[in-house]
Amino acid sequence: MASKAAARGLRPRHGARMVSRRGWGPGLLALAFACSSSPSQSGGGVDAAAGETAAGASEDAGTINVAPLVVDPGPPGVQAVNVAYTTVTLCRPGTTVCQTIDHVEVDTGSVGLRIISSVLDASLMLPQETAANGSPLIECYQYADGYNWGPVVTADVHMGGELAAALPLQIAGGAASTPVPSGCSGAGTEEDTVSDLGGNGIVGLGYESTDCGSSCASTTSPKLGSYYACAGSTCTASGVPLAGQVQNPIALFTRDNNGVAVELPSIDSAGAATVTGSLIFGIGTAPNNGLGAAQVITIDTNTGSFTTVFGGQVLAASFIDSGSLSYSFPDSTLAPCTGNQTGFYCPTSTVGLMATNEGFNRVNIPTSFSVANATTLYASGDAAFDDLAITAFAPGYFDWGLPFFYGRTVFTAISAAMTPAGPGPYFAY
Repeated sequence: MASKAAARGLRPRHGARMVSRRGWGPGLLALAFACSSSPSQSGGGVDAAAGETAAGASEDAGTINVAPLVVDPGPPGVQAVNVAYTTVTLCRPGTTVCQTIDHVEVDTGSVGLRIISSVLDASLMLPQETAANGSPLIECYQYADGYNWGPVVTADVHMGGELAAALPLQIAGGAASTPVPSGCSGAGTEEDTVSDLGGNGIVGLGYESTDCGSSCASTTSPKLGSYYACAGSTCTASGVPLAGQVQNPIALFTRDNNGVAVELPSIDSAGAATVTGSLIFGIGTAPNNGLGAAQVITIDTNTGSFTTVFGGQVLAASFIDSGSLSYSFPDSTLAPCTGNQTGFYCPTSTVGLMATNEGFNRVNIPTSFSVANATTLYASGDAAFDDLAITAFAPGYFDWGLPFFYGRTVFTAISAAMTPAGPGPYFAY
């Protein structure tokens, strides 16, 4: 998994946005996903009362805007490293037919909720979205290293105590009977199984509200390689209004909807077997999500990037991304790894380094970090490391992946959403 996962965090293929990571045919509308009170691979279905409990703590407890985070080896058969997971509850819109799904990857470098089709119960029956011509709507969502191919459906989605009602989301792998168009498959490996994706799903909580935006909304010249109207085995590119595109769940919350904070504790430089933390929704909307002393760096509204100055290099396409398992940056002085960790850095002893992150607002934040021997880290068998790093796969960027998040509270503000520090998009830490 190491070499494949290491690629996650490169610049996006999907539109101009930051995408870190990562079929229904004639019978599309008949696909059924179920809810039951019995356990399932995804963590089991829930009834109405249990669904509310699984969705989060009570508002009276002051934690309605908090969802749990865990960094661990992932669901059976995955053996993940530096992947942060949360739990979501999906309900058929307007009903109490629900299912709770654990080990959903948290990715601040992409947008939208995607659930692997195999983990869904058989009769949840989430309603299928259709394209403008009435055909079933299927999406190709492209990451740096692969893609998800599957139908767009709607669900009431609970995260913590928050609700995103009638959220458009993707069922990854749910269109297996529909051939993948070449404009999609050219992105790399299909990641529509739990083992290929590294989780039961992925929730993109990046700086945009929708996963493709205006380039996919056009009905006359829709962006190729994104949304498709599929009739039988024939798929044609289709424009999708913004409201029908797969969306950032946070943007549909009735409150705490302007951004998110990822909070993880510090860990030992040798690693940790498991780490627990919190997803905190909203910025400055509740007593527990103020910016405090965090400094804000504004980012490019089209690419989500800012500038990192490191080792005499001006890396103007840099970004912060919880969906990347490591730091990724160019450095000719650090010893490279060989063998299974080829592409990673393997200094003989842990090296302390310093960089400066500069936003479009000219705020500069000196930022220290460390790099350890990746081969040694992987040999430990732990799941969490704050000093894992790989070489940059393309020039001009520094990817501040999950190692950056340990010991910090890192905010991502949604584009155009108002916050106490002004409108997004920005990062703050």
